Amino acid sequence: MFSRIFVSMWLLFLVVPVATASPDPLDEFVKEGRIQAGLAAFKSPANNSERFSLAVLQALEGLEHFSAGFNTLGIDPSFAMGGLPFLRVVVPNAQLDSVQPATPEKVAGLFRSLRTSLRNANSTLAGIDEEEFGVMLNLSKAHLDFNGDGTVDLDETLLASLGQVLGQNARTEPGMDLIVRFDSADAMWLQGYTHFLSGFLDLLLAYDWGPVWDQCAHVVFLDPEPRPEIVRWSDSSENFGDWADLIAAVHDMRLELTDKKAWPRARDEFRSMISCSRKCWERVDAETDNDLEWLPSARQTGPDGATISQAQIDGWQPVLDELDAIATGKKLLPHWRMRPGVGISIKKMVASPPQLDLVLLIHGSALFPYLEEGPVSDGSTWNNLTAPFGRGFFRFALWSN
Repeated sequence: MFSRIFVSMWLLFLVVPVATASPDPLDEFVKEGRIQAGLAAFKSPANNSERFSLAVLQALEGLEHFSAGFNTLGIDPSFAMGGLPFLRVVVPNAQLDSVQPATPEKVAGLFRSLRTSLRNANSTLAGIDEEEFGVMLNLSKAHLDFNGDGTVDLDETLLASLGQVLGQNARTEPGMDLIVRFDSADAMWLQGYTHFLSGFLDLLLAYDWGPVWDQCAHVVFLDPEPRPEIVRWSDSSENFGDWADLIAAVHDMRLELTDKKAWPRARDEFRSMISCSRKCWERVDAETDNDLEWLPSARQTGPDGATISQAQIDGWQPVLDELDAIATGKKLLPHWRMRPGVGISIKKMVASPPQLDLVLLIHGSALFPYLEEGPVSDGSTWNNLTAPFGRGFFRFALWSN
């Protein structure tokens, strides 16, 4: 009997190390697409790891609901795969049993719901202090119910969906894993992205998109309500018709501003993104480990052995300075037809937001109230700013925030 007890005790000691090496709980929830269960598990986070896990799940919940919602509203699969970049996150499912008629109100509701999820994640991330933590996540195995059919299929991966947005093939080879240990620097990175996307959605939702809907809703949705009048009279066999309707939508993009406070909110969100990026890179630079990094310093390696040079890290700070100067009106945006030394003041735009007349904004005449003489953030300025990055500037910007 005593020998059995002795053996049992040793087995217990052997089991404990195995338990501590098990996958991070967040990884388990995301791998299986159990977002709601994860939200419940991290509802009351007790430390930075749990706060980060909750924020990731809050953001993913918004992404999942956004994609599933567009399927419920019958988004045209061909448009979802090849249309506007932010709609490519939608994984189309033409086999849903029930599709609701798409209305402008329902579509706007999906964008508002996504914004709410991002704001919730942002609020959670704001509670993370400088105490270091680590959350492991296998991005190759992250799954969501993108198509809204109630099941999480093997091909409904986060990487594949985001790859569609970026116009790249982000699928990994079978058996290959992209494992990242997210830390406090990455918390600032994610918070910066929630600020950016929230600001973008603020501007998107600030306008009445009715004129665009009336020209091309049938190109985007299978059963829009109201249905554009042109469909009543059109020959459905004419392949060029969809392109003509999209061109008409651009021509008719004269949108009324319905939320004047959206511009100041968006400006503040973008400035907060810049602040988060600064703090993120301060924390990255202070790291001494090299443990499955998402954003590496010049002394570390990132996903799949990716590296960043010190010249690029140092060069990113002047880029942030320039963006902040534009947001505050200290530097002016260039316009293709304005003479040197004349540019667009974002400060004036925020104070008195414009109606969105796409053609006249491109033409320049809609910008008269916002033009000033002063230092312009022109092409030569940006050539100097992007020089340390070579041709990889936009890739670096998307990756690093």
